[in-house]
Amino acid sequence: MKKQIMPLLGLLLTIIPMSNTTTVKADTNHEVKLVKAYNKLRKINQKLSHQLYEQQQIEANDSNHWSKFVKNIKFLNNNQVEVYVTSSFKKLKSTQRENIVNQAQLFTLRIADSWKNFDKTTYMDGLATIIFCDGGYVGRSKYLDNKEFTWNK
Repeated sequence: MKKQIMPLLGLLLTIIPMSNTTTVKADTNHEVKLVKAYNKLRKINQKLSHQLYEQQQIEANDSNHWSKFVKNIKFLNNNQVEVYVTSSFKKLKSTQRENIVNQAQLFTLRIADSWKNFDKTTYMDGLATIIFCDGGYVGRSKYLDNKEFTWNK
């Protein structure tokens, strides 16, 4: 009897894992949407970088132009903006900094608008913005007013 149970037990152990295998069916429609959203965001950021570089080249003689204080602009998936500024940005007065970041917001809106189709209120309200300098946090737009900023001391 013992000789009969062992092969049966071995057969049972090989069958049980086969019957419990689960197959995961990927939602390809969801994956396609994610890829499209990623590609759209990538195109917006590529265009932003290219246009910012061109703007800086055009305004090469004007040392006070807003683009001279901006290293990079990154548009995020949730319609927020990260602005990376130069170290000379921190030496400016608060009103000058606000003006530069507002110009960067408008610049971003104009470029991203061809992919996102923003309405007039978005142009009036601006985009939520976070400002970085040399890897550190410099400031952000206020929660209820994206045109005003709080600065890190």
